[in-house]
Amino acid sequence: MALARLALCLLGLAAARLGSPENATLKNTTKTHVWDPANFTPTLLEANGTRAANAFRYAGYQTFATTTRYGDAKASACGGMHTGQLTAGLPYYSVASAQSMWDGCCWCSGPGGGRGTHGLGCFSCAKGRFLHSAYGLRGHPNLKSLEKSGFASEEIVIVVADLCPHHGNERWCPQWPGQTNHYGSHNHLDFSHPPPGIDNHNFVFTPIQCPHDLRQRYESLSRCHR
Repeated sequence: MALARLALCLLGLAAARLGSPENATLKNTTKTHVWDPANFTPTLLEANGTRAANAFRYAGYQTFATTTRYGDAKASACGGMHTGQLTAGLPYYSVASAQSMWDGCCWCSGPGGGRGTHGLGCFSCAKGRFLHSAYGLRGHPNLKSLEKSGFASEEIVIVVADLCPHHGNERWCPQWPGQTNHYGSHNHLDFSHPPPGIDNHNFVFTPIQCPHDLRQRYESLSRCHR
């Protein structure tokens, strides 16, 4: 049964992630909303009861990722849901995180990571901002220099709704924790619909607990919790 479910998952991923981006009729309407920290105060996730020692390492955030865009998936690896439905009408951004950031592959897996890779699996959330720099370390001698490019966006909240498999995305999405992509980054996030003007920009982020309204939406759509 588990093998059959994994096979179906991989077939779904091939259709959703490796084909042409879907021109969904459901649009992510986050562009017309503003995330209001007064109504939701995110908290840093803690490892083994202790705040991560490298918190606020990159431009005031915990870690760093390269990014791309791909549109919406009709049946994501996070319970077969439509990623556009997850964020429609809510001020959040749906992403597919690299396979190396998951705890195994591929159906409903939680955060994995390790050895420099940050764990963000199904229904993991983070707050972060885009930098003006793009394509990882290209043109930058080290990660520290990326901070000097400044921010290209306001702070946003992201939610992992799908997987970016290594197969077919070898330049961007590492397969195993500790590996880096073609652009020198351990982490990669594939946005369904990034903010206006953002195209493969680098992203700095800190994990947070997912907002309550987003959790309710996720549990109503995903088969991971049924």
